[in-house]
Amino acid sequence: MPNAYVMIHLEITNREEFISGFASKIPALLAEFGGKALTSGPDAEVHFLENQVTDRQADVHAIFEFPDKESALAWRNSEGYKTILPHRTNNTTNTYFAIVDGLGD
Repeated sequence: MPNAYVMIHLEITNREEFISGFASKIPALLAEFGGKALTSGPDAEVHFLENQVTDRQADVHAIFEFPDKESALAWRNSEGYKTILPHRTNNTTNTYFAIVDGLGD
């Protein structure tokens, strides 16, 4: 069964609330579902940008890896995630969020 990946790109409108209410909670929540961060989120350095929609640089580029799509979906649908989700949606804009399957072995 292939790994699954969560890809998130977004612009932060209230950094303090986003970090304290959402981003700071993500590492522990990922671990609960076997996930791990592959990028450094709000602190990731971007070396190339192509954005045909807004031509602006997003503030967060995050990639999370899970053992399978069931784990990724369970993480996204968990009560823990639902609890912190408003801290993301109320403090960001221009969000891209996707869960995709990896290629497998």
